[in-house]
Amino acid sequence: MKRASVADLELALQGWERPPHRDGSGPDRIQAAVCLPLRDTDGGVTVWCIKRPDGLRHHSREMAFPGGQSDPDDADLEATAVRETEEELGIPRRDLRVIGTLAAVPTATSRFTLNPVVAEVAAGAVPNPSPTEVSELVTFRLEDFFLGRLPYSAVDLGRYTSPIFEFPAGAMYGATAHVLRELLEVYASVCDLELPAPKLTTTVPWA
Repeated sequence: MKRASVADLELALQGWERPPHRDGSGPDRIQAAVCLPLRDTDGGVTVWCIKRPDGLRHHSREMAFPGGQSDPDDADLEATAVRETEEELGIPRRDLRVIGTLAAVPTATSRFTLNPVVAEVAAGAVPNPSPTEVSELVTFRLEDFFLGRLPYSAVDLGRYTSPIFEFPAGAMYGATAHVLRELLEVYASVCDLELPAPKLTTTVPWA
C-alpha cells in the first residue's frame, strides 16, 4: 500500500474540494475550531485525538480533537485551533504548523459548528495534556484505518450516514467523526485508495 506523508497531505489540501454538510453558519450557531495534529513517524502519518473527561459542560467523555470557542485575542479560527491545542495538549504553538483546513461541520447535540484545522506537529514536541481537558491522549496511524485496524460503522439517518470509529478508549461519532472521515478521504486521494463501506448499524451512540 502506498504511504503518504504530511507534505503529501498538505499539497492535497491546497486543491481539496470539501464535502457539503448541513449549514452551520446561522446566527444561532457557535463557531468553534478543532485541530487535527499530524506527525510523520516511521510507521506513517500519525494523528492525535483525545477523550474528554467527565463533568464538562459540553461533550464530556466523548472522543474529540483539541479545540473550542474563539477568544477575542484570536486572529482567526486557525489561531483558535492552535491556541486550544497548546492549552489542551501542552504543545507550544511554535511547534504547530497549519497545513490546511477541512469542511465545517455543525454538531447535532449542541449549537457548536466545528471548523477543522489540520496542523503538523514539529518533530521532538512532547505532549503534556491538561487533565481538566483531556482524560486520555489517543494516537493512531492513518493507514491503520485502511489496513482494517480501526473499526468503522455508520448510522443511516436517511439523508446521510453518520460515521462511527471505535477506539479502545471509546467511540468517535457525530461531527468529530465526520471530520476524521474527511481527513481519511484526503489520505485516500493521495494514496489512490478507496474508503471501505462502513458496517451499517441502528445503534445511535449519542442517544
